[in-house]
Amino acid sequence: MTKPKNNVHTHHDHTAAYAQAFFIGNLLFVGAFYLALWTLYFLRYKKSSAITQRHIKQALIGSSISTTIFITINIFIMLTTGYASVTALFSLEFYFMLLLPLFLVVGILAFTRAVKGIDFNYPLISRLIKEPVPQ
Repeated sequence: MTKPKNNVHTHHDHTAAYAQAFFIGNLLFVGAFYLALWTLYFLRYKKSSAITQRHIKQALIGSSISTTIFITINIFIMLTTGYASVTALFSLEFYFMLLLPLFLVVGILAFTRAVKGIDFNYPLISRLIKEPVPQ
C-alpha cells in the first residue's frame, strides 16, 4: 500500500464504506446494525488505514449516540404514559422527524466519501477523536 496523498487512501478494502452503511442501517433498524458495526470494529480496525479507522470510529460514536437517544426515549415512554399516548407520539416524532434526518444526512455524506476513500469529519463527533487528521 502506498502512502496516502491529500487524505485519500489508495487501497480500497471498503471497510470504511461498510462502517458508514452500518451507521445508516442502525438509524433505520436499531440494534442489529449496531452490533454489526461493533463486530466490524473488532475484526478490521487494526488492519485498516488511518482514514478507514477514522470512518469506523466516527460511525461507531455516531451510532452509539443515536442508539442511546432512541433507547432513552423508549424507556421514558415506558416509565411514564406508555406507547398509546400523545407523549409517545410526540417523543417518537421528535426522534424520527427531527433527529434521525440530521444523523442520516451526515451518514450519507460520510458514506459517499468512504466509497471514494476520502476522509470525512462528522460535525461535533470528529472533535471527540484526539488523533490528527491523516495527511
